[in-house]
Amino acid sequence: MQLAKFSPFNLLARAGPYLVLAAFLAVAVLFVLLGQYAHPSSDDFCMAAGVERFGLLAQLWQHYFEWSGRYSGNAFYAIYPLILGLFDGYGYIAVFMITLLFVAAAFFLSMLFQISIFSRLVLLSSLGFVSVYLLGLISPASSLYWMAGALSYQTANVLLLIILGLMIHVARLQQLSRAYRLPLAMLLVVIGIAMGANETSMLAITALAFVAFVVRLRSGWPILKPWLIVLLTALICFAVVYLSPGNAVRAADFPLRHDFMRAVNGSLFTGLQALWIWFSNPVLITGSLLAAVALFRLNDLAARRLQVTNAWIVLLLLCTLLLPIVLQLPAWWAMGGWPPPRTLDAIYFLFLLSWFATVAAIALRLSGTATSGPRKRPKPGFAAFAVTLVALGFTWAVLASPALQRVKHDLFQAASPWSGYMHQRYRQIDQAVADGRFDLVVADYEQVYPVSLYFNDIMRKPWHWRNRCYADYFGLNTIRRAGSDAGLGRERDKAK
Repeated sequence: MQLAKFSPFNLLARAGPYLVLAAFLAVAVLFVLLGQYAHPSSDDFCMAAGVERFGLLAQLWQHYFEWSGRYSGNAFYAIYPLILGLFDGYGYIAVFMITLLFVAAAFFLSMLFQISIFSRLVLLSSLGFVSVYLLGLISPASSLYWMAGALSYQTANVLLLIILGLMIHVARLQQLSRAYRLPLAMLLVVIGIAMGANETSMLAITALAFVAFVVRLRSGWPILKPWLIVLLTALICFAVVYLSPGNAVRAADFPLRHDFMRAVNGSLFTGLQALWIWFSNPVLITGSLLAAVALFRLNDLAARRLQVTNAWIVLLLLCTLLLPIVLQLPAWWAMGGWPPPRTLDAIYFLFLLSWFATVAAIALRLSGTATSGPRKRPKPGFAAFAVTLVALGFTWAVLASPALQRVKHDLFQAASPWSGYMHQRYRQIDQAVADGRFDLVVADYEQVYPVSLYFNDIMRKPWHWRNRCYADYFGLNTIRRAGSDAGLGRERDKAK
């Protein structure tokens, strides 16, 4: 079947792919190279020391009862060092997670539009999505380069995309009256893993399972049954995380917790602030225009075109606008303060999914491809110019992005001195242990930290929990950074 004389795909096939691909490669290469300078910190050492002392299963069991109900999130960063090593494997975390995000996005798009995962447009759209996400991270240091954060949050993002793709696949098999037991079993397994990664994704997946169940509620028992199983699986996993005794232990560190009005006001304020930051980002603005063109073409190539109604557009838009507010409420309720940056980055990922779904729905509705009527095509010359302009704008926005400039600065100026300092510390620790000196003071870092990479470090007070984990891992009694401890008496009493 011959394509029309002009479609948005014609220009994308010429100049657009190269511009977007160049922008993505610039993002991916810089983010991946910066990851080579990452070093373990805080929870990484706590978990690794516990696994070494008690064994993997015993440490995870203890962690569940004393700190956190994230059964799979905890397992990810407990197992990873056993496979690749705590230090040797650390530089691969960023490239590993970026690659998985890209593959998962391509899988989701291929399932949604029934197109080969190796389709050029599927791959290009996935690359663009990952680029927009990376450049919107509030804290790549804790969300991507810190092992405990990356393997808890980015893995959940990957699994969520897989869940969406499998849900679409199961629903399609039901519609065709074909067997779906194997895809359903895979879906249940992935849900079981994803639900224990972090609380934000847990809430999103539970809501997704509930919506899927409600949509099929009047379809009859044979159609409804698998979705009831999906919902029950999500609820059971939710209960496992929520009822963890470790949650109460962890919550005790937050004196302002469980203040309802504070939680509502805080989530509303920070949610609206997040929406303003995200919607004013030139990368998201130009990326949204480019996504409309790409998704329009994906629907054009799909085996069965998506049908969009005005009601769906309204629901998607409401979901997009409410997500940053609603998903921050549990964190404000539990902690009484701002959610950690990695939680905001997890919410940003969910926001992007909902926002791009809204953009696609609006584009398809306005173009006329979602109706049975004739398609509305712009004039070739105007369309070619418009798409070229959008592609150029997206490339410029990516390359000029403050987030990319920070990563570039850290990579070429700040990361290497920081990494050199850390390697010198490791050698100092090894020499101290060899000499039988088990109470160690290491030099303080006096240069500029790579803000995109640096998460945290040991403190100047040896009784801090980070220092204790650090000392346990390296076989020391105590370790601290050089500097004065004056004025830290109350912090010491609190730590004790």
